[in-house]
Amino acid sequence: MTGQGLDKLKEFLGHLNSRIHISGLFQSPSDPIEFYIDGIYQVTGVGLVVAGTLKAGTIESNTILNLGPDKTGNFKPVMVKTIHHKMLPVEKAFAGQAVCFAIKSMVKKDNLRRNNFRKGMIMLDKDVEPTSIQNFEAEVKILHHATTIKPNYQAVIHCGVIRQCAQVLEMNKDLMRTGDTGFIKFRFMYRPEYLKVGTTILFREGRTKGLGLVSRIFPNE
Repeated sequence: MTGQGLDKLKEFLGHLNSRIHISGLFQSPSDPIEFYIDGIYQVTGVGLVVAGTLKAGTIESNTILNLGPDKTGNFKPVMVKTIHHKMLPVEKAFAGQAVCFAIKSMVKKDNLRRNNFRKGMIMLDKDVEPTSIQNFEAEVKILHHATTIKPNYQAVIHCGVIRQCAQVLEMNKDLMRTGDTGFIKFRFMYRPEYLKVGTTILFREGRTKGLGLVSRIFPNE
């Protein structure tokens, strides 16, 4: 209420070791860039601003990145104009930081708008050839399900910034119940996504919940 002792609290927090690199959730600042978008803003006098978490790499002003996947699964080049971290302008952003970028399209006569964006879009290093996929396999554990899971079952997949309904195509078992573990091949129902092997996924439908890791992706399907 009075603020007494806050200076000591801040000093204590300043001496704690950062969990950015020991958590295993982030890669090195020298790795290829991966920026996951979780917010889009239209700022007067600035233009389009994207906010999110930089999972890998280092980004400077005027860096060109690939933005996508769009509704057709394609990526397009954009340029980072300015960078903000903790509400302050900075020259660089590093892996592990939550940052905002003002960006512009590098495609002529293509003006970025908020309705061009959706959940699941990311920005990647321009030297990386990104592949969007619709089919993937995951090793999952069924945390709760009232009956049984079979092929053609549909659930919402949560994976990082991805939120999309997916259909069960194949299973290594005839059916799965609460507590079972197995491999399930899913297909995103509406549009391709950018997904990597080893990523954690959560799927849900009503009270049904399952947790797993992506074990394979099928980019050619």
